[in-house]
Amino acid sequence: MELLGEILHFSKSGRFIVKIDQNRKNPQPGLIVYNNEKKIGKILELIGPVSSPYASVAPFIQPRNKTVGIRVYTNPIDNKFKSAKSRNSFKRNKK
Repeated sequence: MELLGEILHFSKSGRFIVKIDQNRKNPQPGLIVYNNEKKIGKILELIGPVSSPYASVAPFIQPRNKTVGIRVYTNPIDNKFKSAKSRNSFKRNKK
């Protein structure tokens, strides 16, 4: 597991905002976010400045008030699977 960052707060839309760790390269949207081996959400988009980005994450969990301030992680294996899947998903439409 690789450290993604820390959950800062929940937005009005119900997503939680994660401050991405300064030592982390920018993650790709679509990655699953974990809290100690448990899936808690999925990155939908990156927001903010390139030098200090934030991730907008759609939560999979209900008790949101207990998650503010915790560190969250991504799985590098998910990233490899996602990139391989996206390369193989292109199909040509036959007419």
